[in-house]
Amino acid sequence: MAAHAGVTPPTGPFRKDDKVRKRPEYKSVYKRAAPMYTARLVFYACPGEGPRRRLGCTVPKVVGDAVERNRIKRLIREAFRQTRGRFPEGCVVVVNAKRSAAGVSLEEVLRHFLDVAGRIGREGYLS
Repeated sequence: MAAHAGVTPPTGPFRKDDKVRKRPEYKSVYKRAAPMYTARLVFYACPGEGPRRRLGCTVPKVVGDAVERNRIKRLIREAFRQTRGRFPEGCVVVVNAKRSAAGVSLEEVLRHFLDVAGRIGREGYLS
C-alpha cells in the first residue's frame, strides 16, 4: 500500500475490545453525537469510557450483497486501524455507510477518516 500523508503507521490488530458491539452502545453514541457527513459515510463520535478508541460500523443492505457489505466493513476497520491515533483518546466512533459506499476504495475511506479526525480536532465535537 502506498504511503498516505497524515496516516500513522498501523497500530496493531483490530481487537474485540476496539469494537462497539451491542445495540445499547450504538444507541448511546447516536443519542450523544451529532452526525458528520462525508460523501459516502456518516460518522458519529463521542467520548467513551476509558482511554481506548473504539469503532462501530453499520452497512445497510441497500449498499449491496453480503460480499460487498463485508468488504466495506473490512475497509472501514482498516482505515480506523491506520488513523486511530488521530482521534482523541477515549473516542467512540460509529460509521454508517451510505448507499453510495458501494465500490469505495481504501484510499477514499482513509480520506474520509482523516477529514473527520481533523474536524473533531478543529471543532471540538467531543467537548
